[in-house]
Amino acid sequence: MANIKQQKKRIGTAQRQRMENLRYRSTIKTLFNRLQLNVDTGDKEAAAKTHKELVSLLDRAITRGALHRNTAARKKARASRLLLQEAKTDATTIRKAKKKATPVRKPKADAAAKKPAAKKAPAKAAAKDEAPAAEAEAVEAPEVVEEAAAPEAAAEETAAAPEAEAADAPAEEAPAAETDAEEAKD
Repeated sequence: MANIKQQKKRIGTAQRQRMENLRYRSTIKTLFNRLQLNVDTGDKEAAAKTHKELVSLLDRAITRGALHRNTAARKKARASRLLLQEAKTDATTIRKAKKKATPVRKPKADAAAKKPAAKKAPAKAAAKDEAPAAEAEAVEAPEVVEEAAAPEAAAEETAAAPEAEAADAPAEEAPAAETDAEEAKD
């Protein structure tokens, strides 16, 4: 560990820059995968949109110094070649592409609610533990929502709605009948 104040500051700055560069590289890889997926499924509009977003991010990474200009140029050329490819027609590629296209991520609030309460640790130890946990959550495979279950649930809700309205109607009429009876007595 550095003893000099300026060196301590420099270590923090270098770590922040490293994390920013890592975010750029990670996002670029994600956009490449998304572009490949869109090309494989034949979705040209989504592929063009993803390509535009990828090129924009690459240009931003060059300006910020996260990527060398030649590396970015090579990645742009690769993305352009991907965009010009034809959609895949073999069954296994299409099945894999559809499987990748349908994942839905859980909200973070649900994940936090399921974890058991742990004893509080010192601040430095907690920060070290949170970083690997966040990376582990990002690596987990997202759950796939079953499309068949959604229409059945909607049908049950629509069937239950008239029954609930019918149950509410007599309850509303009963107080009116009581007030009529009270008025008749007066």
